[in-house]
Amino acid sequence: MKGTPQSLWLSMANRTASQAIGFWSGVFGAAARRNQTALFNAITKPPKPKRTTRKKKNG
Repeated sequence: MKGTPQSLWLSMANRTASQAIGFWSGVFGAAARRNQTALFNAITKPPKPKRTTRKKKNG
């Protein structure tokens, strides 16, 4: 079946699908790493002190 139009079409479709899967797994992997880093930082870093509001001077 090598070289037939159906074979060529199937190999092209498989290649396209594999590239799409690779692209989306990279996107989701990057998002997971970002979330994991943010969560790790939130757990390990001490909380920031609340900002004190400045009082306006009258006069």
